[in-house]
Amino acid sequence: MKNKELKIKSIPLLLTAFLLVSLAGCADKKNEEKLQEMQETIDTLNADKKLLQELNRSSIENMVLQEGDIYVIGHKSPDSDTVCTAIAYAHLLNELGYKARPAITMPINHESEYILNQAGVEVPEELADASGLNIFLVDHSEYSQAAEGMIDAHIVGVIDHHGIGTVATGNQVVYEARPIGATATIVWLDYLNYGVEIPQKIAHILLGAILSDTSNLTASTTTEADRKALPYLAKIAGVEDIDAFYKELHAQALSYEGMSDEEILFQDYKEYEVGDTRFGIGLLNAIDLETASALAVRMKQALADYGSTKDVSLIYASVGMRENGEKIDYIVPGNELSETVLKNAFPDYDEYDGTAYIFKKGLGRKSKFVPGLTDYLMARPHE
Repeated sequence: MKNKELKIKSIPLLLTAFLLVSLAGCADKKNEEKLQEMQETIDTLNADKKLLQELNRSSIENMVLQEGDIYVIGHKSPDSDTVCTAIAYAHLLNELGYKARPAITMPINHESEYILNQAGVEVPEELADASGLNIFLVDHSEYSQAAEGMIDAHIVGVIDHHGIGTVATGNQVVYEARPIGATATIVWLDYLNYGVEIPQKIAHILLGAILSDTSNLTASTTTEADRKALPYLAKIAGVEDIDAFYKELHAQALSYEGMSDEEILFQDYKEYEVGDTRFGIGLLNAIDLETASALAVRMKQALADYGSTKDVSLIYASVGMRENGEKIDYIVPGNELSETVLKNAFPDYDEYDGTAYIFKKGLGRKSKFVPGLTDYLMARPHE
């Protein structure tokens, strides 16, 4: 008797299960159709590389341009990444049918000059005033780092590998920012994505820029994309020994021959804004600890002599060198407030030698120094 009752009670359960399975079957069929449609799209895109490139090209068609050429320009105190990407991206825009020209804010340093000379590329024109011009920014998005008149420029695009800056516009723009080792790597990827052939000279300067900004792939911000870019670009550029090329350009970066202490302090100098506070950091390179210590002493005096020429509350010189593959930074504060903020924001410094606060594991401007100061100042806006 109990078995009959069990069978009777089981019938509704079986019907319910049957209905659920049937409904699930219908749902599965619809899902299968959708999945099949999605897979067909993916297969089509994968099979047709040209279509992908055309789609990528179409993604920048809505740039809002005013009359005139597009000036592609990097930050003040131009380094190799900012100079070379301006040239390379201007060439890319021209290949895509736009009228673009590279520009710089001021004379380039020894390292950038070496890279351009090796590639046989001319130094871009200096742009005194960006007011009213079509501007495409590379390697920065801060008004404080930009060419004069940028607040009144018509900004059409930004390609960068730093944090989001103060530059703003109401127009649709090309905005491409990635947490990557060099802006030059982003430009390399754009050449690939847009299906534009990279000329030998452009490959050469992009190679130099990536080597410079990643310290030959040893910087903490280096990505797999940076690593893959080097052999790809080296082959096109005809550079057989990448390490030898880096050693040559690095030697130029360490050379301050013919430069005054003021020029050394500000040759790779950037300013930032956090709320009402504006701060500046100048970067220097040294070949060994003795040279780093000597440069720190010189920069302490340079900051005393020339720091007041900059409209900032906090100002620093950062002298960096590598020992056994490890980055060591000597941070020199330019005034009492700068020193107080530095010690509070980075209390884990390893040593103070009477001139500089020494960080034996490095305090990279892009990766640690600026983010750390920004977090500290944002948390204490009224100090």
